[in-house]
Amino acid sequence: NVSMIEAMPSAAPNKIAVLAEVPLPGRCLPDLLAAHAPEWVAGLYAAMLRDTLDGLLSIDASEYVVYAADDEAAIALAAHVPAPWRIVAGVVDASAAFASLGATDGSAILARSDAPSAPIMPILEALAASSAARSVMLGPSEDGRAWLVGARGHDTLVADLPWGSPELVATMRVRCTKASVTLRELPIATIVDQPSAVLALLEELRRHPERAPRTAQFVVTHA
Repeated sequence: NVSMIEAMPSAAPNKIAVLAEVPLPGRCLPDLLAAHAPEWVAGLYAAMLRDTLDGLLSIDASEYVVYAADDEAAIALAAHVPAPWRIVAGVVDASAAFASLGATDGSAILARSDAPSAPIMPILEALAASSAARSVMLGPSEDGRAWLVGARGHDTLVADLPWGSPELVATMRVRCTKASVTLRELPIATIVDQPSAVLALLEELRRHPERAPRTAQFVVTHA
């Protein structure tokens, strides 16, 4: 693993992580390339990643981590990831991300990097309401995937998660029911990795640019 940015110390027990792609033309959001130029897609993704990171900094945590697939990806991400976030290479899926975060007295939170308008306040409310030794928060999308998974006592609950699958939300609901673990579901948010999702995001940001200001600004200046 390569650590490129040191995290800011904090008394909060929560740990927050984001799985990131490489914000370079042809290296991110490949399904958008059928409808948009590679340079535009890379610029959009860079803006979405930064909005995601900026929003999650509203949550007090002891660690803020961006996971990259390899050293090359980590180097490419360095210009897009501000402190106190640190970049760690060699983590490619949700299960590996939760394992890397390790044990915590608070919650381990893993978010996607391509749902920039996802709301932060419900996460804060869910964290404040979670007093049980084991609990899960889930940010669903309309297609059954999730833009965020958070777990307190994250053992078998987050093992082998189908992170990019439309079965993710259903899987987490079943696991929590079987384990009698409290599940707090966050509002639905748009995962922007398909051309139709770009259109949905643009419509949302026309009405509410404050939800993802860097993304909104990119869209305005690169229409």
